[in-house]
Amino acid sequence: MPKIGIVAGAGDLPVLIAGEALKNGFEVFCAAIDGFAEEKLKASSTVCESFKLGKIQAPIDFFKKNGVTEVILIGNIPHINIFRDIKPDLRAASMLLSLKDKSAMGIFKALSGELEKDGLRPADTSMFLKDSLAGKGLLAGGKISQKTYDDLSFAMDIASKIAAMDIGLSVAVKEKAVIAVEAMEGTDECIKRAGRILPDGGFVLAKAARPNQDFRFDLPVIGETTIENLAQAGARALGISAGKTLVANKTETFNLASNKGISVVGF
Repeated sequence: MPKIGIVAGAGDLPVLIAGEALKNGFEVFCAAIDGFAEEKLKASSTVCESFKLGKIQAPIDFFKKNGVTEVILIGNIPHINIFRDIKPDLRAASMLLSLKDKSAMGIFKALSGELEKDGLRPADTSMFLKDSLAGKGLLAGGKISQKTYDDLSFAMDIASKIAAMDIGLSVAVKEKAVIAVEAMEGTDECIKRAGRILPDGGFVLAKAARPNQDFRFDLPVIGETTIENLAQAGARALGISAGKTLVANKTETFNLASNKGISVVGF
């Protein structure tokens, strides 16, 4: 029976991937990041063990002990934790000290290198979730006006540029004025900040993939929490990268967007 390892952060995607992998005949070995990964991940895995954020050697030993050679890195861990809350083991400390680039992609690539040193290959994040990738065109909500479409197109262009620079993936825009740009605080905090800046709402949000997106690392993700935050902040539409954005609980997320009056468009 084939095996797959999962390093699991927060959110539903690790749970979905583990469940889909089991359905496809894989044994699933999860290294759950303590304080982030969902408790229900244990029920969706063959074996699931918890590890503190910043530990590299122990999860690698766990995978090797169980004969795992492919590992998916999935789930949200806010980038700020690398600077604030992490308590690294010796291997992680050495890796971080040697890094000149502590951007999200810099850290992912360094971690990938550590896995590969021990014969573990980082796998395509979407390999069990192809049906969860966003399509193109209007995906949820009502038909949008030309003005809203123009704002979304402008926002997607800006979001693609900041994604290429590894600043963040999301930007909020109203009438082609940039309201808020995501940095290491994450998309949800960017949305909330836009809502505070514009109490009357009316903005759009774009979340873009990197121009040369590596499917092993940090694919853009939206889900029900994204929609709830957009609705609470008064957003009117969401633009995402078609074929490169994972939609957690796709049916529920798009139904929620429609119910909340938020149009979702794939570009």
